[in-house]
Amino acid sequence: MIDSITDRFEEIFGLSIKVFIVTSTIVILLGIYIANLVYGDSSLHRLKTLRREKNRIKQEIYRLKMENAKLHKHYLEWKDAKE
Repeated sequence: MIDSITDRFEEIFGLSIKVFIVTSTIVILLGIYIANLVYGDSSLHRLKTLRREKNRIKQEIYRLKMENAKLHKHYLEWKDAKE
């Protein structure tokens, strides 16, 4: 029974069942590896997210520096007016 199934399988696909299993396993493992590269902790998606966060933080730093400069100017003008 099993021999007839494996013979039929080999006849349909043109290769032995061992070769099919090994090839399938390699393809599945390679797929898992590539999926991990794309969606894992050190993935491209994570890298893009970190770059966007870095740009957002740089913009926030610039805005805070400008606000600090205005407040410092206001403080110095207030201090000069008091004297």
